[in-house]
Amino acid sequence: MLLSRQIDGIPERIAGARGGVFIFRVGQVRYERDDVDKLFGQWDRMPECRNAEGKLYALCVKQPADIVGLCLYLRERGAGALLLHEDTPYERARESARLAGAAYLVYGTAERFEAVSFMTESQPASLCQFSSGTTGAPKLVRRTWEDIDEEIAGYNERLAAAGAAELPTQVLVPVFHSFGLITGTLAAIARGVEPNLLHGRNPKRILGEIRDTAGSLAYAVPFLLHLLLALGKDEVRLNEVVSSGAPLTEPLLRRLERQTSRIWQQYGCTEAGCIALGAAPSSPQEMGRPLRRFRVSCEPLPGSRSEEPLTEIVAASARTVVRTGDIGFLNAEGSLFVSGRADDLINVSGLKVMPSEVESVITAMAGVSEVVVCKSRHPVWGEAVQAWIAPADGALREQDVRAWCSERLPAYKVPGAIRLTNEIPRLPSGKISRRLLQTLEEERR
Repeated sequence: MLLSRQIDGIPERIAGARGGVFIFRVGQVRYERDDVDKLFGQWDRMPECRNAEGKLYALCVKQPADIVGLCLYLRERGAGALLLHEDTPYERARESARLAGAAYLVYGTAERFEAVSFMTESQPASLCQFSSGTTGAPKLVRRTWEDIDEEIAGYNERLAAAGAAELPTQVLVPVFHSFGLITGTLAAIARGVEPNLLHGRNPKRILGEIRDTAGSLAYAVPFLLHLLLALGKDEVRLNEVVSSGAPLTEPLLRRLERQTSRIWQQYGCTEAGCIALGAAPSSPQEMGRPLRRFRVSCEPLPGSRSEEPLTEIVAASARTVVRTGDIGFLNAEGSLFVSGRADDLINVSGLKVMPSEVESVITAMAGVSEVVVCKSRHPVWGEAVQAWIAPADGALREQDVRAWCSERLPAYKVPGAIRLTNEIPRLPSGKISRRLLQTLEEERR
């Protein structure tokens, strides 16, 4: 089984040689190796799982334990798993399964299997996901289990080198996404550490479980970290935190520096998995050094005419070359910095504006809780800068924001449209989508 495999480059005592009675837990419920073996036996007896090798199973289930168990089972049986968001409506889930070429859809619970197609061709044993759709239409991404094993090995090697491989692991993010499943859960299992899956629980209970687990390593997205710190106020103290999914904001990073023992930032994409991981970032843009399986380069972005040439991050492994579509650079020490998405660049009369630069200026303004900058249409310039701002209080005014920016930015980077809102809209996954904000603004006109 995957659970008992040694991980290259990790000491034997870390890589699964602890005796390993427990595999993972969900809150206070522990799942032992015997429990997982029983689940394997139950699925083996189901007609839908006979001759599973080469088939793809779409998983849209609610319980984290079911998702992890099914992924371990399908990987062991030479089958593929397509991860779908737990709240996907039935008809949408079935259509996604059909488009991916899945033989079966597992919907709601791990006991409800239904055929999607009996005519599917044999497929490589893979973990599949649809891209988030934050910058375009979602597309199917397929990664072999062998590629994921390599990701886990390089990831755990980085944690071991920093003395973090044996820390109790708390996974606050969903396991229907690769951040929670691969680097949060499967990597911890491979290290012989029992991950605690906390996604979906009440934030106050999550905070309590983190407090009750001394010296833990917690996986979370910036929005959730902000919420936990707000609930705990200045008294809350976290140990080590891994953040991914979006860059930390400057205020959140500085607060985490005060209220945690160590902060990690993780960078990757659906197509490649985790590309870089680093501790103690100097800024929200610093993501650490690339993992050993990647050769990362930053190549000039065609048509860039900004003050400094913009470069796209390209990650090459032995298996593939991924053009990430992200703008960034490597510093002299080999650490990767990510500035934003190439798709998010705002073209103001031929001059390129990076949203993150404008966001950092507005974030530094008193009375701002959160800000997202994106493009809007302009009848003369083609595109213009717009800012969605969630004020910390009701005193913030549009003219104050514009005056603040005018003192600190060139005129073409100053937001022409400013929208003050109680809460910035998000995708169901919790991610910010600039494309969604653009659409909402156009519909408003």
